[in-house]
Amino acid sequence: MSSGNIVERLRAMAADIERFPRDKIEDELSEAADVIERLRAELDKFLPPVETPAPDSTVKRG
Repeated sequence: MSSGNIVERLRAMAADIERFPRDKIEDELSEAADVIERLRAELDKFLPPVETPAPDSTVKRG
């Protein structure tokens, strides 16, 4: 199952999970995680993460 993109391979595995050995699925998931990590690093170079403001502790609730 080396052809096609990672998303297509994962979808195929999910649709017929009993057919694939666990180590093959884990390898594909690991590859997907690596791709996501690299993409996030590249994204952070161009568009730094947005910081969410901390909740204001002086606001009374209730």
